[in-house]
Amino acid sequence: MKTKVSLVLFFSLVVLVLGIRWFHLSSLSESSSTAMSYLQDEGLFVLYHEGEFGPYKITKNNVNEKPYRNYLSVQQYSQEFYMGKEIHHEFFYVSNHPLSDVYGFGRILVTVIMTDEEVIGAFSVKNGNVYPLLEEVK
Repeated sequence: MKTKVSLVLFFSLVVLVLGIRWFHLSSLSESSSTAMSYLQDEGLFVLYHEGEFGPYKITKNNVNEKPYRNYLSVQQYSQEFYMGKEIHHEFFYVSNHPLSDVYGFGRILVTVIMTDEEVIGAFSVKNGNVYPLLEEVK
């Protein structure tokens, strides 16, 4: 009897958590939804949208300063590509990521770099280190 009650409580909790996650992710802005779709297309499971930052512009004066140089150094485009654009970031926690601790479990913070409604880059952060979006720890 206790096992049945425990199972019912466990599954009720799972349904509640998934329902809250669904509600949270279904109420995202257009920009956040575009960023989330990009991450899902890359094979990541989005757990939570942590927020956004921006807009701002990268200039010749600040391109080599932290944090810009850290995350621009792991992008597919050169630093010049990002200069002068109005940029904003969308922050997500994901799982099913090469940086996750055990077999894809464990949440990893990823940042999607956007201009207007277009994704122009992304990166992962673990233990304060910046990696390309799908970089594995070696």
